[in-house]
Amino acid sequence: MCCHADQPGKTPTTGQEARTFSSFDPPGSPADKDLLPKGALKFIEAELSQVLEIYGGLSGRTVIRPANLPAVKINLETQTPLTRREALQTLDTALAANQIAMVLMGTKFVKAVPATQAVTEAGPVIDLPPDQLPESGSFMIRIIKLKEWDPTEVMPILVPFAKLPNSIVAVHSTGLLILRDYSANVRRMLEMLEKLEKAGPPPRREPPTRAARFSSVLKAVEKPGPTPPRSTPEKR
Repeated sequence: MCCHADQPGKTPTTGQEARTFSSFDPPGSPADKDLLPKGALKFIEAELSQVLEIYGGLSGRTVIRPANLPAVKINLETQTPLTRREALQTLDTALAANQIAMVLMGTKFVKAVPATQAVTEAGPVIDLPPDQLPESGSFMIRIIKLKEWDPTEVMPILVPFAKLPNSIVAVHSTGLLILRDYSANVRRMLEMLEKLEKAGPPPRREPPTRAARFSSVLKAVEKPGPTPPRSTPEKR
């Protein structure tokens, strides 16, 4: 593996804090100024600790690693030049493919957690436009206020687009939908939500009022039954 990046901390000349980067830096940000050549990220059965060290160098963040991370081996070789932002997105995706999620914590830290645990972490709420969300395995949270649909009606429609378990939360009383998943999956869900909002919800059948139900019962009671056959006298 060959990859070098500035380490986090204070610059020796000015004492100012070094800039940090993330997969969610918008296009055209300082994260796009550095270009890594083809093959700069190359892992062959690499230990997780090695990959996380490179991640910390590229992001300028301190990587927090709990003891319960799976012991995985990472294999990856980039085939095109990448910006620093794209390199972080690539590492997010490679780690997600091995059941590890990288959760941003403020501007100085990033936490590596088992993927199934990610939805319980206080991840970053990302408000980038849907078309700027990276097509990557970068963990994020998105909160949407629905205009036309009830969140509980939308939830089963979005479940097939989710990657992480229990990643969709519907708040019926407020019309809010909370998505906690990888960026690529959230992007697909937002695209589907846009189509659903434009189409509008299906027509709702209003439940009958109490008076209508009483009238229906009354009509059923008063409805005459079948007329019994008339008997004819016997002829003698």
